[in-house]
Amino acid sequence: MRIERTGPVEPLTPRIEAFLREALRGESMDDVQDTKELRIDYSCLGGLLAIELKALEDDGGERMENLASELRERDDWPMFLGSAPIQSFIQHTNDPEGLNRRTLERIGRGVVNHLKKANRQLEAHCQTFPRRDTVRALVLVNEDHETYDPHTVSYILWHAVRQMKDGKLRYEHVDLIFYFTERHAQVIDNRLAFPTVCIESQPIGDAPWKADVAEFFGRKWAAWNDVPLHMDGGDIAGFEAMEHVPEQMARSDAWLLNYRRQPYLRGLTKEALRDRFDEVTLVSMLWGLKGSPVDVPMADRMAGMQQFGDLIYEMGQRAIPITDFNHDHERALAAAARLGLPPHVIEWLDAFEAQRKG
Repeated sequence: MRIERTGPVEPLTPRIEAFLREALRGESMDDVQDTKELRIDYSCLGGLLAIELKALEDDGGERMENLASELRERDDWPMFLGSAPIQSFIQHTNDPEGLNRRTLERIGRGVVNHLKKANRQLEAHCQTFPRRDTVRALVLVNEDHETYDPHTVSYILWHAVRQMKDGKLRYEHVDLIFYFTERHAQVIDNRLAFPTVCIESQPIGDAPWKADVAEFFGRKWAAWNDVPLHMDGGDIAGFEAMEHVPEQMARSDAWLLNYRRQPYLRGLTKEALRDRFDEVTLVSMLWGLKGSPVDVPMADRMAGMQQFGDLIYEMGQRAIPITDFNHDHERALAAAARLGLPPHVIEWLDAFEAQRKG
């Protein structure tokens, strides 16, 4: 289900900091330790819960563009017009599984880097403030980036906290990871819902009471926001990125927004979509090429441009490369017949084809 939003977007991190202070009696360690010391952000619940707060402020766009540049050099990399989800490209290659791993690793770099730093900070905290019952947690906040959906981030972190190095857990000083995103949502019981994701590390099995702390944290967060708790138990994959609609946008962007709202091509078979593509392409040829036998009105030109954008977008969503719809003279003639174009247009198409081949 598509969800749109408008207006300014307030950062999420300050609200979570307020929650830690007000609902969990959080004490900022900046007020306790010297700024030169390696330290965490908050000690909560009288020292029971040690929290390092990290924000995903970078959308990862540069990392993903670097990866895309590398992948474009592959002989099997497909060709799409316009933009398309990277999965649409990958599934047409000879190694989709391997490329999916590379993509996930590239997305996960920013996430895992925060985990590495938090692991060191939580270790230092427990050495400076030793107690037997400390629960060590990383609170990771997505500052409004579509890339970091809860399903992907959960997968990355779940595997990361189970990695071994030299016979012990690589991130042994992290018990819990809470992940917050309000760019991703779904409607549950007629209310807009955001996920509260909690990833438990392996040592939790030896101290099950720490899982109770995680549940307490989740209930407190829900109560503090006066919303139902949606924590892990539901379908995390059901939380999808909301589309932010700006107050002003280019005409082409407005056209695509209208299409996403009413995807009238979605129900067409691939063959029917190809026929529509041939028709729109033919009309574009008639007003875009010199020597055209037909004067296409401006209103029809604009409509054709909009329809072409809709087609390219739909092809990208369906992972149909443009090479699947390469120009074919017989299909162009069939499109002319469906559009009821006069005989002299057919003659022009035949002459165009002869010149193209010749």
